[in-house]
Amino acid sequence: PPPLSRMNFLNKLKDFEHKAKEAMHGLQAMAQDHNDGNFKPPDTNDREAYATRAAQAVAGDIRMFSGCKDEQTSADVSNVASFGLPPNTGPGGAGGACTNSMILSLTRQPECTWVQLLRNMRGVLSQKGYTQIPQLSSSREISLQGPFNLMNDRGGGRTKALYIGINYVGQQGELRGCHNDVEIMKEYVESQGFDPDNCMVLMDDGDNRSPTAEHIMEGFHWLIEGAQPGDSLFMHYSGHGGSMPDDNGDEEDGMDETLVPVDYQRAGQIRDDIIYQRLVAPVPKGVTMTVVMDCCHSGSILDLPYNFEASDSNMQQAESGAMEFSAPNGDFNWAKALKVAMEIFQMWQHGASPADMLKAAKRGAKDFFR
Repeated sequence: PPPLSRMNFLNKLKDFEHKAKEAMHGLQAMAQDHNDGNFKPPDTNDREAYATRAAQAVAGDIRMFSGCKDEQTSADVSNVASFGLPPNTGPGGAGGACTNSMILSLTRQPECTWVQLLRNMRGVLSQKGYTQIPQLSSSREISLQGPFNLMNDRGGGRTKALYIGINYVGQQGELRGCHNDVEIMKEYVESQGFDPDNCMVLMDDGDNRSPTAEHIMEGFHWLIEGAQPGDSLFMHYSGHGGSMPDDNGDEEDGMDETLVPVDYQRAGQIRDDIIYQRLVAPVPKGVTMTVVMDCCHSGSILDLPYNFEASDSNMQQAESGAMEFSAPNGDFNWAKALKVAMEIFQMWQHGASPADMLKAAKRGAKDFFR
């Protein structure tokens, strides 16, 4: 090619490798400290030290709403009309309690703070007789009285959304409302400025791509592939969630939280270890990703460093101003973050390029955590 074209190509390659190196820098720093004998989980009472380590473990700005605590189940509602949503909101019929309480809350109060949204969701759930307690987890400390929004504060970036709805049609444990949940959530997210042409929908409805384990993994990769600072990402999952005995000793409670793909009887369930490696750790610095998990046992399924459980006492403290920010998660799995970091660090020691390390973080070999 002409010299100018060659120069442009080399500059683009250099820019990509710089971004890849920045994305992996925090994990490398963690691994280096571990090799030097200097790594230890930060004190949750040391706000600055904890924030530094949290930014190393998870570079991106990730926020997750889950419909319940790890030990709770999330309800499937037979008729969401009982929630009182406007008649033009979604397809109607069955749906998930978390999704519908969230959408109803945002319909009633479109401009709200994080804690107001959680309070409104709890009010809707309680009014309908559901005991599940929603949770907000994040990779960064969240100002609970700050405005809720899906868009990156930097602005100017692209939007990308992944929607997964699984009714398990014809299988034992068939659900009825997960396809409706996707439709109603997609409608809301696009009303907030997300590009309807830059989304992926996985549903077992015969029309969309099937939500198999393989396709969900590909969806994770698609969602974060090419993400740049300023981008806004969104993911919604409505389906079964599970809890299985931990298979590698990295969970204090001895259990892994899981997503249940439509082909789980053949492919197995998707453990939180794999979700962390494939969806959480590779999100670059400067990228915002919001996740809504409408499934059982989903409280800590992304394993994020900060958490706010919308319990009665926490809500009272947040609303009074006594609790200004989401709290460091004392159960955050630093061992899991280190496992990802050590693979990246070992590649670096053997001369791998930043681009290769970024690809490795996104690849997620199935046997990596075994």
